[in-house]
Amino acid sequence: MTQYATRDVRKWVKPLLEILAGIPTVVYGYFAALTVAPLIRDFAASLGMANPSTESALAAGLVMGVMIIPFVSSMADDALAAVPRAMSDGSLALGATRSETIKKVLLPAALPGIVAGVMLAISRAVVMAAGAAANLSANPFASMTTVTYQIVQMLTGDQEFNSPKTLSAFALGLVLFIVTLILNIVALRVVKRFREAYE
Repeated sequence: MTQYATRDVRKWVKPLLEILAGIPTVVYGYFAALTVAPLIRDFAASLGMANPSTESALAAGLVMGVMIIPFVSSMADDALAAVPRAMSDGSLALGATRSETIKKVLLPAALPGIVAGVMLAISRAVVMAAGAAANLSANPFASMTTVTYQIVQMLTGDQEFNSPKTLSAFALGLVLFIVTLILNIVALRVVKRFREAYE
């Protein structure tokens, strides 16, 4: 959209992306619970699966993917638009094609912004599309839950701080923190490597 779309197309598509990226995750979760999950349950039933669940990993995953695409696209568009025009003009002046300029000049220069957009998008979560059953299964049609849902459930109500439920919630929070930290470290290393190669 940044490089190939005409000004008229961009004038309509960019605000539409911004609106889709600004929709709260609860709305996506509610949409998943009412429309996507029953469709996937019916599809699993048509494949002959016994007792398919509406709270499947596939439903939550699909809605999560649809939810983060506008967010990542908007952030990537902003990162690509922030690259100085002189860089692409210089590449084109040296004889590179438009696609070569995008791959070899613009994408490496905008990579930190694109990675930041991906990391922010991953941090969003759909709680309503998933259920409460903590199952470890490779079947995407089986009922599942999310870590955030389990933390909320364990910390709801009156209980002592050293109760097993409270300590389990804190352990899940620690696991979530460690996974997020590892993802951030990997993202920083990728950005640093590309930035060093680019400079």
